[in-house]
Amino acid sequence: MSFHEKNDGGEVHGDFSKLNKLVENLSKNYYIDIGILGKSVLTEENGETTAAIGARHEFGIPEEDLPARSFIRLPLETGQEEIEKNIEPKLEELLGNGDIKGIFKLIGVFGEARIQEAFETGGFGQWKDISEITKIMKGSDAILIDKGYLRKSIASQVGGG
Repeated sequence: MSFHEKNDGGEVHGDFSKLNKLVENLSKNYYIDIGILGKSVLTEENGETTAAIGARHEFGIPEEDLPARSFIRLPLETGQEEIEKNIEPKLEELLGNGDIKGIFKLIGVFGEARIQEAFETGGFGQWKDISEITKIMKGSDAILIDKGYLRKSIASQVGGG
């Protein structure tokens, strides 16, 4: 909405189109999903989905002596400030354009990156090491990385609107 007002005191011009777009987009109730989304890849070994494997590792299974190694919650909970810092340079531009969905997309992109960083650092040094037997069986000491299915399945998507 723009306007032009002229009277004895002078002229006033205004354009509220960007503000109107911002208000409209704020009412769309956007949200972001980050994790293992959609169709899950099947593993070659037993047909188990990456979502099922991910859940086992995210929460652990004490009766199977499998410790929790949070690769979604831990990185996102501990990395909120880092994600915000990464978004900040684009925030003014996105808000100025009324692009609320764009803000959520950036949260997703940087959230995915934070999760990938957890895989690279063994959960920022917080994941329990794998057993010697596991290291020998898979030929690596990488925690939660064998064939890479779990790591490659991380994605994000914006919903709402």
